[in-house]
Amino acid sequence: MAPLDDSEEIELRDYLAVLRRRKWSVLVSVAVVVLAAVAVSLVQTPVYEASAEVLLQPRSSEEIFSPDADQVQFRVDQTRVNNAVAVMRSRSVREAVAAELGKEPEVTIRPQEVSDVVTISAESTDPAEAANVATTYAQTYIASRRQALVDDLLAASEEVQAKVDDIERQINDLDAAITDIDRRIGEADLASERQALQAERQRLEGDNAAVRQTLQNQRNAYAEQLDRLQLARNLTQTGGAQLVSAAAEPTTPVRPKPVRNAVLALVVGLMLGVAVAFLREHLDDTVKGKDDLDRVMPGVTVLGLIPAVAGWKDRATPRVVSVSDPTSQVAEAYRSLRTSVQFLSLDDPLRIIQLTSPNASEGKTTTLANLAVALSRAGQRVVVVCCDLRRPRVHEFFGLDNAVGFTSVLLGEVPLSAALQQVQGERLALLASGPPPPNPSELLASKRTSDLLTALRRECDVVLVDSPPVLPVTDAMVLSRMVDATILVGTAGQTTRREYQRSFEMLQQVDANLVGTVLNGVEQGGGYGYGYGYGYRQVEGAKGKADRASPNGAGANGAEPTGNGSRRRPAPSSTSAPPGGVAGH
Repeated sequence: MAPLDDSEEIELRDYLAVLRRRKWSVLVSVAVVVLAAVAVSLVQTPVYEASAEVLLQPRSSEEIFSPDADQVQFRVDQTRVNNAVAVMRSRSVREAVAAELGKEPEVTIRPQEVSDVVTISAESTDPAEAANVATTYAQTYIASRRQALVDDLLAASEEVQAKVDDIERQINDLDAAITDIDRRIGEADLASERQALQAERQRLEGDNAAVRQTLQNQRNAYAEQLDRLQLARNLTQTGGAQLVSAAAEPTTPVRPKPVRNAVLALVVGLMLGVAVAFLREHLDDTVKGKDDLDRVMPGVTVLGLIPAVAGWKDRATPRVVSVSDPTSQVAEAYRSLRTSVQFLSLDDPLRIIQLTSPNASEGKTTTLANLAVALSRAGQRVVVVCCDLRRPRVHEFFGLDNAVGFTSVLLGEVPLSAALQQVQGERLALLASGPPPPNPSELLASKRTSDLLTALRRECDVVLVDSPPVLPVTDAMVLSRMVDATILVGTAGQTTRREYQRSFEMLQQVDANLVGTVLNGVEQGGGYGYGYGYGYRQVEGAKGKADRASPNGAGANGAEPTGNGSRRRPAPSSTSAPPGGVAGH
């Protein structure tokens, strides 16, 4: 088989990806069709089929009148067979069978290929009745054909007899002419007259001799044919058709056949399931993977693809995988995201990064918490700021309190250093949202918010801002003017293309620096950016450099991979403590 080119390989991969995503549609369709077919088969009344075979023979009259009757060998004549089948299906035969059975018969008549045998089949829920109908139909047809043959032979005999009678009349006419001359000779008185009549008699006898011989030969031939017809009429038993085999009582039904029906239903269900899968895929507007993101927002880098984690949307038990299971594939995906974010800052440092999403419950807070841990374990000083003043949640991921936080600092109730909370075991501090304000958008748009973020920029390496979603409220667009970069977070199979496009348009309207996107909930093994058996393949980062990042992230000593794959230790600094004087880990 010739190898597929790149376009064909991608197309095949896309088809397989659709079937993998919609496998439950296919399986449910197959199960429903198969179960329905089996159920219908089981509730149906069994139907039995019996068949009788009839051998067709040429008419005796055809053989008798054939000029080569003695040398004729029977050969299959398809026209004759078709004519016989037409007679079998005729109303007269069906009425004769109905008279025998007491009801209209339902049979199937099929001529066998390259043969003069015709099969008559009958179906019934009673096997004995099926056999009786098929046999009776065959016998009735044979009887009617026999009667037709007798009538045919009788008509042929009458025709031949008429010809014999005509020849005999002609012979008698010849004899009558001679008799008349003999009478005239006997009545003649003159010798000369008798001589003339005798001469005429001799001439007439000479003329009649040849004619008489011809007529006599014809009479003998017709007489022989008449004898053969008479003999055939007396000896005929089959009437041109013979019952080869009577219908036997069937033991197994012809339908339903549950096994056959189940196999056919499996094929039909599979085809239907595939069609349903592709129809649902066509009607589904959600983004499934990197390719969809590239088509929806061309030119925007896909910074990370995060595999789906069981229970990751459970608000009752928030979980930071980078802390609870740092060697997992999901934690590695967050380290890949960290590397991509770090490469974004190579030419133009990005100190304040906002994470938002098109709608709520799309994993932006989960992504932010894990990214913060990954950055802190790479040796960077990280502050997480919760600016989601409507539905704050990031403090729950780290098990911290939300009584004092962002709004407390803006209102001057506590200093920044007192509002920051250190995350245990990490080089990470959290500025929770604090008490909910009555006017979140106005508060975020104030100069105090800008001043607070500026103060945090001076005190740490990276500030991660958890903001509300873009579409429901304007908070994210307000904050986008105060941060260095914005990352848009969505969920595979949940966030639609329309939502991505609208969010992109709204962020562009306020000149937000949208540096990339993150897609959560990507199927294991089906996403771009992880796999390879160990889950350590790096996600494509900004500017095409992320593929050179180390696969293991930071080591136990806090070392962070450099752009060329080597490791370095963070240089000791007097600013290594978290901002606000909070003790570091």
